Amino acid sequence: MSAILGTQTVGTGRSAYFPRPRLVERKRLTVQPDGNSRLVYLTDPEGLAVESYRLLRRRLCTLHPEGGVVLMTSPAPGEGKTLTSMNLAWALAEANHATCLLDLDFRAPGMSRVLDYGFDEGGVVEVLEGEVGFDDALRQLGDHPLDALGIKRRLSSPGHLFQSTAMNRMIASLRTMYKWTVLDFAPVIPMADVSEMLPYVDGAILVVRAGKTEKSMLEPAMNAIGTKLWGVVVNDCTINGSAYYGDYGKRR
Repeated sequence: MSAILGTQTVGTGRSAYFPRPRLVERKRLTVQPDGNSRLVYLTDPEGLAVESYRLLRRRLCTLHPEGGVVLMTSPAPGEGKTLTSMNLAWALAEANHATCLLDLDFRAPGMSRVLDYGFDEGGVVEVLEGEVGFDDALRQLGDHPLDALGIKRRLSSPGHLFQSTAMNRMIASLRTMYKWTVLDFAPVIPMADVSEMLPYVDGAILVVRAGKTEKSMLEPAMNAIGTKLWGVVVNDCTINGSAYYGDYGKRR
């Protein structure tokens, strides 16, 4: 019943295919609350941190009411971009926006680790290489319209995937299936992955951490993203003596 949008052979001799939207019963991911995880929708659903993500969602939806594919990155590892990606995706789905959370940090897939993603069929790499169907690999997260696709097999050199027709077809399919697609991506420095992925996305959000991100790395990261930069999220701010997770501001 699903139309095939296109195929692309990548390495294995198999073809990747991506269907148009259809109603399916997806396997669910069970996420256990962990006080140290900063998955604030689970650990502190009424707290200030959750409200900060709701504010981020409102600003994002006001500026981009049509939705889109947004790449989440950071100047360097350890800035909090994975948990910001996850909590933002949860916030979007909470508002009944159909959302997909995708782990595309092939070298260090933090989202898949935090979620303890189950790989009965496979992950992003297996989908792109045609070893498993797209619908089969997606998982439902929580009770909101939120699906997730993780990484089973790490890659030290994922450049061939960014340049593949399969990647283009996957992103095109995601656009038809979801209002928002949140990509948890690799840091800007020192890899060139971000520049290869930017043509596929509508915009990028740069995640930095107060007291950690070096100013000398911030400007090069912003320049690398260029006109696709939608804004900057500052983690671990302090407002009136309270910890605050996110502040979303447009580039000036």
